[in-house]
Amino acid sequence: MDRPDNSYSKIIYIILSIIIFSALSFGAVEIWSSSIAGIFILTLFVIWIIISCRKDSEFADCNIRKISFDDVKIIAAICALPLYAFIQILPLPEQILKIISPKAYELYTFYSLTKSSFIPISLNPYRTISNIQQILYSIAVFIPVYFLARDRLSIERSIKILSVFGFILAFFALIQMATWNGKIYWLREVTSGSPFGPFVNRNHYAGFIDMLIPATLGIAFIRKSKEKQILFGFFAVIMTVSVFMSLSRAGIISFIISITVFSAFIVNEKFRHNKKIALLIFIMVLSSYLIYLGVDPVIERFYRTDLTTEERFTIWTDTCKGAKEFILTGSGLGTFVNVFPVYSSKPSTVIYDHAHNDYVEFLFEAGIAGIILLAIFLYFYIIHCLKGIWRGELGIIRISLVSSVMTIIVHSIFDFNLHITSNLLLLAFIMAILAASSKIEPHDIECHALSVNQNKNEENFVNYANYENSKELI
Repeated sequence: MDRPDNSYSKIIYIILSIIIFSALSFGAVEIWSSSIAGIFILTLFVIWIIISCRKDSEFADCNIRKISFDDVKIIAAICALPLYAFIQILPLPEQILKIISPKAYELYTFYSLTKSSFIPISLNPYRTISNIQQILYSIAVFIPVYFLARDRLSIERSIKILSVFGFILAFFALIQMATWNGKIYWLREVTSGSPFGPFVNRNHYAGFIDMLIPATLGIAFIRKSKEKQILFGFFAVIMTVSVFMSLSRAGIISFIISITVFSAFIVNEKFRHNKKIALLIFIMVLSSYLIYLGVDPVIERFYRTDLTTEERFTIWTDTCKGAKEFILTGSGLGTFVNVFPVYSSKPSTVIYDHAHNDYVEFLFEAGIAGIILLAIFLYFYIIHCLKGIWRGELGIIRISLVSSVMTIIVHSIFDFNLHITSNLLLLAFIMAILAASSKIEPHDIECHALSVNQNKNEENFVNYANYENSKELI
């Protein structure tokens, strides 16, 4: 029998609700929506800390375990990132700044940005603080979910909630596209950009929904009932169709790469033959949908693809040129829009908020020091995830989560999805449940199977009792 929802499970559901809110509120790219999401997340994080520190807190149950050394390494590594960003806004003596960031000192003095003898590394501390907030929001999602989603049941429930929401979001996006009147939700007018669904930019919509497709397929493949397999498979098809209809090239490329990885795992592993047939059916149904709806706009969109004319390569080249002068400590998180014009080969009238490549932009703003800290976290994270179970149904779930993470990794090469609050929060959640699934032991899987069988037995007993009662009445 399923365990009753405790305070830990409720925290996961509230976090999911916040992620859903952030997506529906235009991706939480505006101050009001980002602030609301952030306040709720940080408040919830504090509540979780308080609950976890209580003397009667049940750290030994299936939802949360005692902190291991691996946990400490991951938490310390991820917390080092906002700490480093905080150092970037600390006023330092001029002599120190000259050594660690001579270009920052030069710009400060040349443009007379400050008269103080203490100068921060960041060339715009206010924007760096804003980026620190975004990092803290994602950490406040990652850490609780990492500790709370320690059993297969809670992980499956979380993915199912996201799958249902992804289908609803995709269905709405397609309806809005078919009845487009120039306004998001048919109410809010958009004067610029390329909106799709509730997102102001179609690439950000594709980045968000792409992360949900592999996870939804994973849930579809492990369902015992044919009806649920078809249902979640249909959800995945509609979400995929919406990505193609959004005409986001990066979104389509990311989907193809991630689904290729997922398919390779399904084909190579010794799963039942029906899993491979289900994958083939998904591809066939998706192809039929796209052919029916018309793929000409998608093909034309790729035919017009010329990264040079879109200036992406130029931006990346100029960004790398600037990164060399801030190579050690960066220009400060969030300062790209302020510093890039100094290195841009385009007219000064053109303003770029982002480099359209999250990795190049991070190097520009964080320098080698930031890259090293990020690499340390990813090293500990990957080593931890590799320790988990990769076979059976749990293996399908885990590889689907890996594929979900891969979509945003690929997409971030061409765009700035990691600067969109909703997408960053969703990525943090998926990475958290992927890492948490590494802690699931074989006996936990057996307990889950016994729980399912017990539910079935109880249901059969109730049906039999009702049948006997009806006979007596007759």
